[in-house]
Amino acid sequence: MNFLLQPNRASAVAKFLSSTPVRRAHTVRVILTKDLPENNLYAGETHVVKAGYARNYLIPKKMALYATHQNFLRVGMMKGDPDLIEETEEERRIREERDSDEDLKAADFLRYYLRNKTLKIWRNVDIANITGSGISMEDAPIHPGMVTHENVREKLSKQLKIDLDDNEKVQIFPKPVNFSEFDDNESLMEEMLKDMEPLTKDGDEEGSDKSGECKVQLKALGEYLVKIHLKGDHAVGLRLHVIKR
Repeated sequence: MNFLLQPNRASAVAKFLSSTPVRRAHTVRVILTKDLPENNLYAGETHVVKAGYARNYLIPKKMALYATHQNFLRVGMMKGDPDLIEETEEERRIREERDSDEDLKAADFLRYYLRNKTLKIWRNVDIANITGSGISMEDAPIHPGMVTHENVREKLSKQLKIDLDDNEKVQIFPKPVNFSEFDDNESLMEEMLKDMEPLTKDGDEEGSDKSGECKVQLKALGEYLVKIHLKGDHAVGLRLHVIKR
């Protein structure tokens, strides 16, 4: 997840990179996969980069890969990395605990950021077709198109400046909710998130398609709940309001 990431930051890479292939606290080695000629950095080179910068920028932007033996083979360096230090079982345990803790902190930070925010998506309603039909404005069909997880992901980026990684999924609760109930009961949103069906690749009828993406399509105006699936099996709730344009 790239949180409040400012665009066009490639020129800042040089501030974080070093050509010395050693381990340091809070740093990781990466293999560049794209040329950055303005900084004299080129694809295939290995550099040391701050762990957060790699995780939040270089890796998601596909500008680099972590310097693991598998990734050296992946980029065509068949002998791997002779300087790569294989981590011990204890180092692996500590790294996994640290990564888990960082994932939890990232989820808590996003949860705090979104606590008083509502994502808004505007749609048209054909008033002429509902006049005298007995259909309420909230139940009237919306256009152009229904609201899907892709629309929510796009608006997250444009409206709230949150860019999710490809493996961080967006899931929409299919029925309207009442935001005032969340205000009156702070635990209600978390309870609803836990009760939502998990996203799987089984193509179940309720929640997800065979690619593991949410297949819910909102067809009417109203207030809805969105579940953002984050790294480390963490989830954060988001208020979504589909509003008449």
